[in-house]
Amino acid sequence: MHVASPVTSAPSSAGITTRQAGPEDAPIVQAVYGLTPGYFQIISTPIPTLEEVRTDLATAVADPRRYLELILLDDPWRPSVVRDGVPAEPIDPQTGLRVAGYLDYKVDYPDDGDATVNLLLVLPWLQSQGIGAACARDLERRLNGNTRRMLASIYGSNPRARRFWEGLGYTFAIDARPILDWYAKLLA
Repeated sequence: MHVASPVTSAPSSAGITTRQAGPEDAPIVQAVYGLTPGYFQIISTPIPTLEEVRTDLATAVADPRRYLELILLDDPWRPSVVRDGVPAEPIDPQTGLRVAGYLDYKVDYPDDGDATVNLLLVLPWLQSQGIGAACARDLERRLNGNTRRMLASIYGSNPRARRFWEGLGYTFAIDARPILDWYAKLLA
């Protein structure tokens, strides 16, 4: 079982930071999933239940190559969607920061020296504000020197995700249709 990600994230210029997630964070991760139903529609699966999320997080923590992170807003000025006077983003109980999304990646996968982003999920009303791009660039920076190539797996038919990764300099790398495509970028 790994206890810490290979490198830690510091606040970025985009006002985001990340922290490692574990099974105790299942309610937060499940809340993020529940707030992003469009993603699960694209991949044609129901939103995972709390127990399914707990099981996935426990399985991931037992895999020394897999890392899970909450994406946190450390920028108090970034606007939030407010419902009944309360910010719609879940609050991280460890840091008190608003949760903007979730990151799941695996190192030395599919090959040694590779890192694959399995999921980079940003809450819908926070998308197109640079949060996902800042998170991806931060991960590239943290993995640079330990990883030669970073890949992003794109599940289902998701042209928006393709445009997102292409905008960050990733190019089509592996066809695993009909389930997913992989885009890749060489790191310095």
